Amino acid sequence: MPDVEASPGQLAAGQVVATNRAVGTITIRHQGIPELFMQTMTMVFRVSDKAMLEGLTPGDKIRFKVERDGRSYVVTRIEHSN
Repeated sequence: MPDVEASPGQLAAGQVVATNRAVGTITIRHQGIPELFMQTMTMVFRVSDKAMLEGLTPGDKIRFKVERDGRSYVVTRIEHSN
């Protein structure tokens, strides 16, 4: 994955590593997200709606919106970018 960081207001780029529909989480290997002070890494995120995980499989390239929720983060939007 290229090491190109997302600009503020844009969707972050990443790749699905795993999903857990029962719990409502997604593991994403993502590029830097400067507005959240995140470097390129792999991280587990909660999703705001478990339905967003439907059809996603490991290896899928995605663009996503993540927001701070207290001390954690939640993905509020996911788009396929394969």
